[in-house]
Amino acid sequence: MRKKLLVLGLAAIVGASSLPAVNISAKPAIMTAQKDDDEWDDEDSGWDEEDDDFVEECTELTKGYIVASPAKKTIQAGKSFTIDLYPSDAFEDEYGDLPDEEWDELIDENIDGITFRSTRSSVAAVNSKGKVKGKKKGTAIIKTTVTFRDGSEGTYKTKVYVTR
Repeated sequence: MRKKLLVLGLAAIVGASSLPAVNISAKPAIMTAQKDDDEWDDEDSGWDEEDDDFVEECTELTKGYIVASPAKKTIQAGKSFTIDLYPSDAFEDEYGDLPDEEWDELIDENIDGITFRSTRSSVAAVNSKGKVKGKKKGTAIIKTTVTFRDGSEGTYKTKVYVTR
């Protein structure tokens, strides 16, 4: 019985030594295993579109990854503009520049709700889509509150100056 275990143990060691070496390398927000260079197939480039899709699925937006734009705006009474959400510098530093359609998908996947509120709706009113309309001369702040899928919230401010 002891000889049999010794033979099985040696077989395991010999078998393990014939396995290809694996290197671990970090990609944005995930770990991937890569074969040694001599183990690659001609068609296998390592990082592919499926990996990009996986990174997008793993990207979780948080307050620091979003900015409401514009941060301040001067408009005439009767004129309007729309507040929109954009990637922050911190997001772009970590994930790079995303095409608009991919950013919109991240917003849809990571945000449960967006609300807009004016501190002085008699000066600047805002609707549920973020369209701000100047009413009369003065200053107002539009607060954009974003509710993320994890239940956290981020509040962003846009200062609006309305002229005659």
